[in-house]
Amino acid sequence: MIEEKVRTGLSRLSSKLLSNLSSEKKEVFSIKDAEAASGERGLRLRKLLCRLTKSKWVKRIERGKYLILPLESGLHAGYGADTYMLARKLANPYYIGFLSALNYYGITEQISRIVFIVATKSKRPMHFQAQEYRFVKLPEKRFFGVTEEWAGQLKFNISNREKTVIDCLFLPKYSGGLTEVAKAFRNKLDFEKLYNYALEMDDLATVKRLGYILDILKIKTPVVKELLSKVRGGFCLLDTGGPKTGHKNRKWKIIENIPKEELMVEL
Repeated sequence: MIEEKVRTGLSRLSSKLLSNLSSEKKEVFSIKDAEAASGERGLRLRKLLCRLTKSKWVKRIERGKYLILPLESGLHAGYGADTYMLARKLANPYYIGFLSALNYYGITEQISRIVFIVATKSKRPMHFQAQEYRFVKLPEKRFFGVTEEWAGQLKFNISNREKTVIDCLFLPKYSGGLTEVAKAFRNKLDFEKLYNYALEMDDLATVKRLGYILDILKIKTPVVKELLSKVRGGFCLLDTGGPKTGHKNRKWKIIENIPKEELMVEL
């Protein structure tokens, strides 16, 4: 019979490290944080972190970053870290976006093991526990519309409802499908903010998709006319995850490559 590894006791130095980090609410910490908290560095610090990892007091989440496993995770330290809290330490600046934001706001019922994190720098996807953290790079001019939400006693960044919709129209492949995005219009949205965000993205396809969806949903707002005045150039796909062909909607310069009936949610 194989004996499961359980948590073992802490040395005085280990206790000092974890106590100092916890008092500063650094549930995810870097090597630099560990140096400041323990007073150790180099080989001695690496050995200390190795011992804490083996004894299941911390878990390495990526190179140079660790997660403190809390007492409530039990003897075997089977802990599912809060996805939003972990995201706080994986990129800076950052915000939770796309399908993850749709899910947080209760707009979609889709359950995904992928957490979409918007950042201004490229970063490879990483896995922790059962989750994949996927980073979507946006240039600084498109990095806006961020709000703070609470998870327990800590805050995390997430796109507001309007920016979530606009991001999903800009890059539909991260949205779970435009059918899910259309569900956002069941709730109260600031249409003027949607219009301004669409223009700020500086992307005609986003303007066209927003206008098209507002139009087919028969939402009465002056924004529709304002969006229509911006339509020009060639045709764009309605959903970039769909086929490359479909009926050409000449009003909005949209290739309807998914049935528009799928977008016509009950408001």
